[in-house]
Amino acid sequence: MPEKNNNKSLAWLDALSGQQKEILLESSNLLLFKKNETIIKQGYTAGHILFMETGMAKLSIEDQHRSTVFKIIADNTFIGLMCSFVKRSFDFSAVAIKPSRVRLIDRAVFEQMIRENGNFAVNIVQLMSLMTNKIVHDLIHLSHKNVDGALCTVLMELVAIFKSTAFQMPFSRIELADTLGYSRESVITSLSSLQREKIITVSGKNIEILDPRRLEIISRNG
Repeated sequence: MPEKNNNKSLAWLDALSGQQKEILLESSNLLLFKKNETIIKQGYTAGHILFMETGMAKLSIEDQHRSTVFKIIADNTFIGLMCSFVKRSFDFSAVAIKPSRVRLIDRAVFEQMIRENGNFAVNIVQLMSLMTNKIVHDLIHLSHKNVDGALCTVLMELVAIFKSTAFQMPFSRIELADTLGYSRESVITSLSSLQREKIITVSGKNIEILDPRRLEIISRNG
């Protein structure tokens, strides 16, 4: 049995043998990204498996008319693992919300470990299933909400991600509207209403949740 990894960000390696860990880590590089720096550009070749050890990023899909943020990721998270074995290019973009440290792992070596180590393969499949389930669940959940309910749901998710009731909105009003599936005007009206009701305060991109309980009620019932 390989030793347990004391580094939480590398706990996903625990199913590998000591030699396999060494091979995989030697095939990887750590890159640092500044806030607002692009980690992945939509359409680029997926030559590596990306793992965010620390930091935060928004994932978005762009077309000719808009950019839709579909996920916010934080520490200890694979970036795009779900599509890494399906396509040779990324069909989304990833932009750092705050300074981030990302490990780039050689895709061929990663696939070799999956073929050689059944426990590691099962762990990766489970991770991909959890990620897919979460994204699908969130999108379906939002699609059944009115604008107030959808907005409060996203704000609650951001509180959990930032681990704080005060944070800076990681995307523009237009991106937020596209993510929720409502017009920019509807989202701005909803933000203003929540502020009048003293549930939140808004100053530019800075948001503070004043009444988490009421926010949760609107999220659940909206």
